[in-house]
Amino acid sequence: MLPSGRFAYGLRVHGLDGVTELAPARPGDGLPEVTVRQVADGPPPTPAPLDHRYGARPLADGRRHLAVDRARRTATFHGPPLAADLLAHPYLAPVATAFNRWAGRETFHAGGFLGGGRAWALAGPRTAGKSSLLAALAARAVPVLADDVLAVDGADAFAGPRCVDLREPVPGAALALRPARDGTRTRVPLPPVPDRVPLGGWFFLRWGDALRLDPVPAADLLARLAAGRSWRELPTDPAALLTLAALPAWDLTRPRDWAGLDEVCRLLDGIATGTRAVVGS
Repeated sequence: MLPSGRFAYGLRVHGLDGVTELAPARPGDGLPEVTVRQVADGPPPTPAPLDHRYGARPLADGRRHLAVDRARRTATFHGPPLAADLLAHPYLAPVATAFNRWAGRETFHAGGFLGGGRAWALAGPRTAGKSSLLAALAARAVPVLADDVLAVDGADAFAGPRCVDLREPVPGAALALRPARDGTRTRVPLPPVPDRVPLGGWFFLRWGDALRLDPVPAADLLARLAAGRSWRELPTDPAALLTLAALPAWDLTRPRDWAGLDEVCRLLDGIATGTRAVVGS
């Protein structure tokens, strides 16, 4: 019998019991399962677009390939072995997106934090500062749900690995830090959070000259979510996207200034907890 496994992104993950950033899976949770394997020798798999049962592709590091098999419930990394911290983040992310999409869920390039008993998504491109903002929220005792990938089932969002990785530390943030990814990142360990939390709304991060919060109309939000979901070649339930698009959403514009993080964090936490009204929403 397989061991109980670890929890991440709404999946029960086997083969990563030594990865400390992943919480133990709960018995009898009925989650989709995947076993992560590594193969150091031999030829890589032939690239194949992800379909309803299989996919294989080279990874961005240029040294490894990933093959995912739905029937076998396996995700196999081919190439130089990955250390535990790399398996936790970022290499588990493409595994999670494939198996969640196969389970009929949606996944987005986004992070999330908790407030008022709900999860709040932080979306934006790789240069939008999601991780630094999440680390700043964590330093202010705001629970962080996930960094980099947000897996959603219906209107619920799942917790990710318990870490945020930064290219540079956040000034003034009192956080326990350690090096990760062969010293190329600084890792912020995160405390446990609930595995599954109702999603409250969306914040889309932008850079600008001043702090602004502008409501996103539902039709615009629907288009953004449809374009931003992972593995768009796989089918999506339109009703699920409509449910997500019915949630409140804002464009959050902020200056590239570390000194403004306090005000941004207060704004986000105030909206999430209902202690701050949003004009025009």
